[in-house]
Amino acid sequence: MKRLAALAGVILLVYLATCLSFVQPDEQLVVRRFGAVLGAPREPGARFGLPWGLDRIDRLKPREVKRVTIGPAEAADKAVGARPAQFLTGDRNLVNVRATVQYTVSDPRRYLFRTGAVDRLVATSGEAALSETLAGEPVDRVLTQGKQELGVRLAERLQTLVDRYALGVTVRSVDIGSIEPPAEVADAFDKVVSAQRQREQAVNQARSFANKTLAEAQGAGQRIVDRGSAERDRSIRRAQGEAARFESLLAEYRQSPALTASRLYLEAMAETLPKLRSKLIVDSAGDIDLSILREEKR
Repeated sequence: MKRLAALAGVILLVYLATCLSFVQPDEQLVVRRFGAVLGAPREPGARFGLPWGLDRIDRLKPREVKRVTIGPAEAADKAVGARPAQFLTGDRNLVNVRATVQYTVSDPRRYLFRTGAVDRLVATSGEAALSETLAGEPVDRVLTQGKQELGVRLAERLQTLVDRYALGVTVRSVDIGSIEPPAEVADAFDKVVSAQRQREQAVNQARSFANKTLAEAQGAGQRIVDRGSAERDRSIRRAQGEAARFESLLAEYRQSPALTASRLYLEAMAETLPKLRSKLIVDSAGDIDLSILREEKR
């Protein structure tokens, strides 16, 4: 009897020990007592409650990023919701899409008790959002340059859907892994994409040449303007110097007309005579015999 009593005491102590639980720093605890949820999720630290059976504890990691894949997945991929997905674009072309939804838990109570298959519902909502978004886009844009923008719009639309279903999750991002045409028309799409890239390359080269030519023309024009401005400044300074010199000579001439005129004559001769190849000096009172000039030419 003593052994049975001791065993029962040990069992009772072990049972009562379930009243104590510890919440890790990256966890939150949702406690249900007799099936009803008690208050807000418990934050990190020690927690006392009723023993097991009366209280039920669910542990969550709110900051943990969960992933759901939409579209075909590899065998090693453990994401939920991965199955072949074809969608119709706005111009009625089929494309195969694979996308990964990343989300975190924002409301533990809703996440735990709103539905029993949150990942499945997120995947289904992602397919609905993807189908709706692709229906408004042409296939050329979807296959070439619309992936990043498409991912942002998908995340916004998917968040609206999960909020409507009150799943208690926050969509962090939607990453478009691949968007491909069906295998039957893949070659034709590859040719289209190649042609578009060649066109963009040709346009970029033309723009580069135009910008280079424009820059060269602007540089040449600026050089001409600069030379014209410099020549104008030199002409102005030269004219101003000549005007100042003329005014100075005018003042001198007014003071002594004969002397100034004689000086100007001599200065003109001193400047002109060295430029002449032949010179003939005659008496001012005598006649000039021009035959001397003809003989000089011979």
